[in-house]
Amino acid sequence: MNQSNFDELIERSLKIIREQYHKLELKHHKSEWSLEEDALAYLTDAGLIGRNIMSHQKRWLKPDSAAELEHKFAENIW
Repeated sequence: MNQSNFDELIERSLKIIREQYHKLELKHHKSEWSLEEDALAYLTDAGLIGRNIMSHQKRWLKPDSAAELEHKFAENIW
């Protein structure tokens, strides 16, 4: 796969994922999240990833951190 095809695949995937998030936001909140809300949610998830990594290293006690870490990483890829 050449770079332009890969870039196009990423761009299309991001658009589709973002559209799905907008549908969820409309369903649960009756409006799409603002840029500020997206940023706050991302920062919260980044902090949770940090805590789960610390838990994995036995520096922060938290049950089920491995499963949550996988989930939060996946959420933050989009």
